[in-house]
Amino acid sequence: MSAESEDRTDTDRAVFARYLDLVRSVPKSQRMMRALALSALAREMTWCGARRHSGHLGNDAVTERFLQQLYGPDVGREIAALLQNAER
Repeated sequence: MSAESEDRTDTDRAVFARYLDLVRSVPKSQRMMRALALSALAREMTWCGARRHSGHLGNDAVTERFLQQLYGPDVGREIAALLQNAER
């Protein structure tokens, strides 16, 4: 790796321009598939993190943690409570 490339970060304008070039070079049909795959991966990683953090407390705790990570603490707790009430 050259010294010049080591000085660049992901916020560097040249790096961002290169990223856009790479994204634009992918056919539109594949862009959507890649976006969906990345969304699924992010969701799975979030679920795994919630399970790692709260798994010892049971499935309800994992679900609540997952929802809080997605929607924030207030909304996540509210949705988790609605889900728990719906199961009863």
